[in-house]
Amino acid sequence: AHEKAHDPDDYLLLHQKKQKLAEYDSLLRKFRYGDALDKVLQQRQPQVVIAVIEELGKRRGLTIALSNRDEESLEAILSFTIRFIDDPKYSTYLIGVAHILCDIYGSLIGQSSVVDELFSKLRNKVTNECSAQKMLLRMLGQIDFCMTTAEIESAEEKMSRSV
Repeated sequence: AHEKAHDPDDYLLLHQKKQKLAEYDSLLRKFRYGDALDKVLQQRQPQVVIAVIEELGKRRGLTIALSNRDEESLEAILSFTIRFIDDPKYSTYLIGVAHILCDIYGSLIGQSSVVDELFSKLRNKVTNECSAQKMLLRMLGQIDFCMTTAEIESAEEKMSRSV
């Protein structure tokens, strides 16, 4: 249990472990964008999926990743989008994904009952979210009106007291 003290002038060599890239990272490096997206969707970790979607957007590869999908792989990205599109942390990215999916696969409606049902669910989820946002905006307007009215009344009260 002898530990030899090292001289301050000695160089210490640290063995660095080579960091293993996640499989989706290596797929991204190989420009296999669709495969990278499929791989990350299997992990069911929304933060990681969104990070890959963001990276695909930066690389201008999102449309490529979403194109040429069979029913099963289209179902995976549609289901993910439906599940998280109304989550404020992810909606910015998933609204873009939904637009691209509609552009690419909108003309295929009627060819697969599974895909048709998923697009219908997506439409309903977006419709409900839009309704909720409109209601919140109306409420915000009412609150602003109440606050402005209260401020005006307060200012008028102060002026009447000072006269």
